[in-house]
Amino acid sequence: MNQADIKKSNFSDNFRKMERGDFSYFLQENTLWGDADAMGHINNVQYARYYESARVAYFEELLGFKFVNKTPVSVITADLRVCYLQQLHHPSVMQVGARVSRLGNSSLHFDSAIFLKGQPQPISTSHAILVWFDFVQNQSFKIPQQTRQTIIDYETLIPAQA
Repeated sequence: MNQADIKKSNFSDNFRKMERGDFSYFLQENTLWGDADAMGHINNVQYARYYESARVAYFEELLGFKFVNKTPVSVITADLRVCYLQQLHHPSVMQVGARVSRLGNSSLHFDSAIFLKGQPQPISTSHAILVWFDFVQNQSFKIPQQTRQTIIDYETLIPAQA
């Protein structure tokens, strides 16, 4: 594949413009009866949980992370933004797309979008900044080169680099 064929990550603050084709990774989730609020739509807090599930699954499946066991180095969420584009009701089958859109020295930008199964437009989008963190030293930690390369090789869109 030549450089002209590679689609670069559209890293920007306008994370509302994500499309289904921007993602290599999807996690399928079903809404639960208890996810709905008194108005009958899925409560805004649940979206953060859906996005968390996709982040955890991405790191476990792609990078072999084990979040259950305490490890001296892991990834933490430093910032999380969620945009609500449409209402979501129960019951629904969702596909949560997840991707790394930017790699820094010790941080990465993690974008996600929730799509109803079979629908092209997202109902919600999310942008998070994650930091590699050393819990023993209580400080950020440089993203390992092998991890960086695994992410770059996997992603549909090549992550921007700091």
